[in-house]
Amino acid sequence: METERYRELAACLPGLAPDMGEAWERLAEIFEHQVFELYSRHEAHGEENFYIPYMMNDALECCLKFQNCSMTGRYLPEYPGEVSGELIREGNRNALVVRQGEQVFTLWFEHLQLITNGYSYHQIGHFWVKGQEQWRQLVYMAGTIYDKYEYLGEGMLNPLEKELTALMEFAPFRFWSPIRESLEGSYEDTPRGMEYMKKLALEAGDRSFARLLCLYEKLPGSWTAKFVSARMNVPKREKLYRLIRQKIEEASSQYPARDYGETMNENICQRRKAVERFLKSRGFQGEYPFFWKKEIQILAAEEHPFTMLEEESFHFRIQFMVSTGKLPEGGVNSGFFKGRHREGRIEKSLDFLTENGAS
Repeated sequence: METERYRELAACLPGLAPDMGEAWERLAEIFEHQVFELYSRHEAHGEENFYIPYMMNDALECCLKFQNCSMTGRYLPEYPGEVSGELIREGNRNALVVRQGEQVFTLWFEHLQLITNGYSYHQIGHFWVKGQEQWRQLVYMAGTIYDKYEYLGEGMLNPLEKELTALMEFAPFRFWSPIRESLEGSYEDTPRGMEYMKKLALEAGDRSFARLLCLYEKLPGSWTAKFVSARMNVPKREKLYRLIRQKIEEASSQYPARDYGETMNENICQRRKAVERFLKSRGFQGEYPFFWKKEIQILAAEEHPFTMLEEESFHFRIQFMVSTGKLPEGGVNSGFFKGRHREGRIEKSLDFLTENGAS
């Protein structure tokens, strides 16, 4: 049955038929949004397959695979202009004709497969913006959940993730953008976002923040949103932070870790063990990824390459969220909350523990 949405997609990819299925619709969306990228891989048995990424983030790898595929013509990876496509069916074979200006190439293939693999993401740490990294990390994780929902629907989410999408609909939370650009305009403010944050505040026993949210609800606006976001950085908000972090970890833990194969998996395992051995040799308690000693806490955060279609220059990395000062027991990243005798910072290595006689 033809729908208005189908007609929009068919205009972006001539040759699309209503009965082709989800993978073909995703292909049309790639041309619709002008995000076409082509990758080729030689599989273990020597066969060359072609892939187009659809959505790749730390929570989900989703791409289109052209099976039993061959290419005629030449693809221009750095082409800056508009890319158009057309589907042609010839018997049991399909052809995707792609035009990059005057350059034309064709992919001949038998089947188009949509590959979707979900992964855990609660140990991820990308630190592109300095200051309040504890909140920026959570905004990043919540954003990856929201992207899964926005691109592929709620069927890709577990029940807790469906709840957590509301976080990105609350402006003071996403004020702590993990990237250098503001997130305003990328997400919509909704009553659901406000109600969910109030629910979390009460669940965390933070009644003063719940009252502040009631005031913000009556006086919405950019100034009050900024004021509320600033109040998220005081030590009183630690319980709320821990609760949100706990929920994200619980949602993430329902997915497997990325599998890079035996050699790389073992290398990652050994690097984690080396961190734990070193910190324990310096008198720290705990186990990977969280350690503490007197007035210092260290939380390891990781950057993971994709399992497929990753740039060769990107590798697995560990960085460290370091809190120092008079910190409460049971806290995580306590030093990042503004207060007397507190400091939170990101360290790229553990060398700071051996410099200047540090112990």
